[in-house]
Amino acid sequence: MTAKIKMTSTYGSPLFLLVTLFLSGHQLVPIEATTVSPNGTILWGTGWVDVSYILETGTPTYPWTLSAYARLARQFAAAFVKKDILWDILGQFLSGNMEEIPVEKILTYEIPFLVVGGLSLLLGLVLPITGLIFCCCRCCCGRCGGRRMDPAKLSNLRVCRGLVMAGGLLLVNLVMITAALCMYPANSRISSSFEVTVQTADNIVDDLQTFLNKTFQEIDLFIDQDVGIVLDAVSSDISDVGTLAAGPFLTAMESRIDTLADSLAAVDTDLNSAHTSLISLNNSLTLMTELFSALEAGISQAKDNLTSVRADCDADITLSGLGVCDGIPDLSSQAATLAGLNFPDLSDGINSLESAQSLNLTSMEVLARAALNSLSAEIGNSTDISVDFSAMHEPLRIMVANMTSGVQEFLDEDKLKDLYMHHVTNVASLLEQYEGARQGGIAGPSVVVLVPGLFVLLGLLLACCGWRPRRNFNDKRSLSSKFGAGFLCMSVSWHFLFSLVICLLSAVLVLVGMNMSVVCDSVLDLSLFDKLVDKPDNFGGDYILAKLLLGNGSVPLTTRGIIEGCREDKAAYEVLKLDVIFDFTSQITEMVNLEEMTPDLTPVYDELNTTLGSVDLNLDTSDLSSTHSSLGTIMDLMDLSTFQDNMHAVMDSVSPLNASTQADQAADAIEPHNANLAADLREIASDLTALQSLVTLQLDPQMTSFSAGITSVNESINAVQTSVAGSISTVDDLSDFIQDSAMTLLTQGIDDVVSRLSGYGTQLMDEGVRRVQEDVGRCQILSNIFDAVVGIVCVYFGEGLNALWLSFAIVVACLVPSIVLSVRLKKYYRRVQPGDEEAIRYTQTWQSGMPIPLSGASGYYRRLSSSFRLNRNNRIGQHAAPPLTGSSAQTSQLYAAYTGSEW
Repeated sequence: MTAKIKMTSTYGSPLFLLVTLFLSGHQLVPIEATTVSPNGTILWGTGWVDVSYILETGTPTYPWTLSAYARLARQFAAAFVKKDILWDILGQFLSGNMEEIPVEKILTYEIPFLVVGGLSLLLGLVLPITGLIFCCCRCCCGRCGGRRMDPAKLSNLRVCRGLVMAGGLLLVNLVMITAALCMYPANSRISSSFEVTVQTADNIVDDLQTFLNKTFQEIDLFIDQDVGIVLDAVSSDISDVGTLAAGPFLTAMESRIDTLADSLAAVDTDLNSAHTSLISLNNSLTLMTELFSALEAGISQAKDNLTSVRADCDADITLSGLGVCDGIPDLSSQAATLAGLNFPDLSDGINSLESAQSLNLTSMEVLARAALNSLSAEIGNSTDISVDFSAMHEPLRIMVANMTSGVQEFLDEDKLKDLYMHHVTNVASLLEQYEGARQGGIAGPSVVVLVPGLFVLLGLLLACCGWRPRRNFNDKRSLSSKFGAGFLCMSVSWHFLFSLVICLLSAVLVLVGMNMSVVCDSVLDLSLFDKLVDKPDNFGGDYILAKLLLGNGSVPLTTRGIIEGCREDKAAYEVLKLDVIFDFTSQITEMVNLEEMTPDLTPVYDELNTTLGSVDLNLDTSDLSSTHSSLGTIMDLMDLSTFQDNMHAVMDSVSPLNASTQADQAADAIEPHNANLAADLREIASDLTALQSLVTLQLDPQMTSFSAGITSVNESINAVQTSVAGSISTVDDLSDFIQDSAMTLLTQGIDDVVSRLSGYGTQLMDEGVRRVQEDVGRCQILSNIFDAVVGIVCVYFGEGLNALWLSFAIVVACLVPSIVLSVRLKKYYRRVQPGDEEAIRYTQTWQSGMPIPLSGASGYYRRLSSSFRLNRNNRIGQHAAPPLTGSSAQTSQLYAAYTGSEW
């Protein structure tokens, strides 16, 4: 294990690594990099590249002015078609269960198409024949649809019916004109759909390239970068295996050294506190010594004065005989008690504390840490193991490079476009060459329908301009009405001439358009795939996509599932259910087998055992022990508790106030006999009262403070002793820990290293599986392509086709009403000559039995008179009828002349 082979790392571990991906038409994409935490947890970066596709998710709408009009055609087709019959027929065909052609079902499904298309074909055959007969009658006989009309019918057409027919013809032709106008944008949309298709195809290729580049980048991101980072971490851990294996021991040692450092810091803190408390107590003791000295001096002076007064009093026989001298107080015992109080010397204690402070006990922690760091370095040097993981990583890189290069070469953008670009180029050149014919083809159908409609509008306009009340006409027709009737005749002729073309186009477009509308509706809502492709019954109980793609027809892989899954931007592995045929976990395990590359760590244990057996932290506790013992000596030397008891005993026996009171009482007894001596006693009593004020106001508070100081010093020194004892115990624990627990923790450390290395492999495999199942190859582009193709065919082209066939169907439906009304109105406008209307009125009058009023001013009267004079002799001679008399004869002659006249 002495050989050292270093693996050069090219990855590093920054928080964010900018990985750039150049995609056509897209910006650079920042990706969060993968890092490895100190505890061996891999913090995986983003596993997928976020890109923007040109194609949008969802079926494109392609806004158009006639969208609602085209939607009406779709609704019309959907309302009359029974799609379930179609799915049943196609299902039987796909399943192979169709023993004979289901004619009845086919006819049931095709009835709406046959009815609409059949009517168009029927009209396409009947109308040209009818027009031919009509033209033959006009040209050969000259009387078919001629100028004559039954007078009664002509009278009925004069106002009411004429206006109704004119209004009906106007409405019908306005509908036809509107439909014709809709044909032009419909044709234009159908024609322009090729250009949109070419653009969409280019976008599809660009997005496919984006998807492939994105997928390759995601694979590279994992294989080349993330796996490399993990392998570098594994290599680094194996190189530092000694440090990692000794990690639990070193961590425990570090913790115990921290405890020692805290304990030594507490010793320093307590020493400083004890020193400060002792200095403060010494200052208080000095002040109290001064106060006790002043009290002692005052008591001694008072004692001497009282002794002198007592001597004088005893010398006076009267006072002595009275016994009042015995009342003078004696302060000898109090003075002796005060003189016998000894104050302690605290300088030795202060010097001992200052000596302990100068030992710099915290240096022990510095020495311990230095020894621990030296041990860590020695462990790292003695267990330096390195493994070259390029033997594992390089094959992965080569495999991915070969796979991606092959796919990139096969799906190169130029190759993808070469599949159809020569066709596009040929069609584009043809379109440029025959641009005029193309424009004419677009405008032709609409012009064929639009021209007769314009004829009708012009005819109606001229006819209306030529109408006026029928009085005092000249003997000629109105030219405006005549031309109006002519235009109506032209519209009828035009309809007859082009009816075959229009009806045939209508039949073809209706059949194609309605069927395409039904199919597109089913594709848009994906029901076509549910009923046909995704239905197992149609393919012998197998899912056909799963059988073709996965080789397992029992997997529920459906077209709807693929499209909807891709719309949710799921990974291709999940959408296509590749886990059925490809166990990615085992593949990753085979490719990234860290256990085979991990060396035997037994020599590491032996080396660490030897190294830890010679551990010496160089911790000397002699200073701590001497400090601990010196603190006990300090407490014994100062003996502050005994002094405190003696001090309080002295103060309990000394009472200047009691002595002052006794002196005043003695003065009161002596004063009647010796005023001077009484005055001396009173002066002494005053001095004792002043001494009592010294005791009460100064000495008592100082004694209380001194007592508190003694308590603080005792507590501080006890705390120092406790801290020192704790530090000594911590050092002993360190020694015991090294002897008793080092090997146990070393074994645990080796196990942790093995578990850490194994954890890398587990995390790598889990993340690899997760990346493939959730991140790599998110297939939103596939649904985008599907939606784009469906949008071109069923929305862009389909709406144009729907609008076109609906327009033709409307025109065909309006042909017969337009022809009939035009013929009727043509006869009405090309009516009899002016003045003949009176014959109609006279005929009606004659038929009712009323006499015919004749007027010489009327044109009819003149024509009737002339005819009567020319033929009266012949008519009378030929018929030799019995003579008629009165008004009956006159009426009969007039009617005979009327029926033989020319209109």
